[in-house]
Amino acid sequence: MKWTKRPSLLGQFLHSETMSISPAIVLIDGDCTLCNRTMIWFSTRNQSRHFIFAKNNGEVARILGEPPGGDDGTVVVWVGSRRLVRSEAVLYLLSKLSGLWPWLGLSLKIIPRVIRDFSYDIIARSRHRLNFAKVCPCLSHDDLAE
Repeated sequence: MKWTKRPSLLGQFLHSETMSISPAIVLIDGDCTLCNRTMIWFSTRNQSRHFIFAKNNGEVARILGEPPGGDDGTVVVWVGSRRLVRSEAVLYLLSKLSGLWPWLGLSLKIIPRVIRDFSYDIIARSRHRLNFAKVCPCLSHDDLAE
């Protein structure tokens, strides 16, 4: 049996002729169990393929101009040339899901950003102390850009 390397997920999106809108690139901390579980949750609901997930310290992040080592403790979403971080990134992700999730995002937008980001930062600072699992679940290679 001859093995052929299939194009990367990022390459599939960049060269897709059927896609009219570019997907958002979601940069996550690849070593954080909470981050990975959250992105797995988003990935399973990413039916419209609005998101490409990548590690915040990987090649995709470097190409986007992220700081070396990534933006630790923060989810970053690139929508075209817009860079969304913290609660704005999460609200954007919720807005692209189906069902009632966009409504949840819209209702959370009522809370001032400074309060949303403060709450996000508290969770981000304590995320490694919260022991969700001994083994870190990771996104599959089908969902994670190299």
